[in-house]
Amino acid sequence: MVNQYEVTSASDLRYVEATQVEHPSGTLAGLSLCTQEDEKLGSVNGVLVEPASRRIRYFVVERPKTLRRRHYLLAADMPASIEAGDGKLRVMAHEEDLERFDSRSVRTFSDDDLITAMFAHPAA
Repeated sequence: MVNQYEVTSASDLRYVEATQVEHPSGTLAGLSLCTQEDEKLGSVNGVLVEPASRRIRYFVVERPKTLRRRHYLLAADMPASIEAGDGKLRVMAHEEDLERFDSRSVRTFSDDDLITAMFAHPAA
């Protein structure tokens, strides 16, 4: 299986906290990430965006482990729906689709990234 995270260079991606990502009924903060079968995969911690293409490439998923929380990536190119009433983001994915993620490998979205996104050609 090809690691999708390696296909898009980490240097091209920026982290945006879930509290900063808005959708019609609020932000991604506090949403549980679940499969279509209602299996909880974790909580949405943020997203990785590619400023030049203005696209969300990955959801950053936080999963509790005994003493510390671990972060994983889930590709954002699959069908998903937000059920704001029950605080769930449902995706067509399963636990084995999560990839371990080290947040130190990606920079936080900056003002320079905002300028790049504003003046980039529209995404196809």
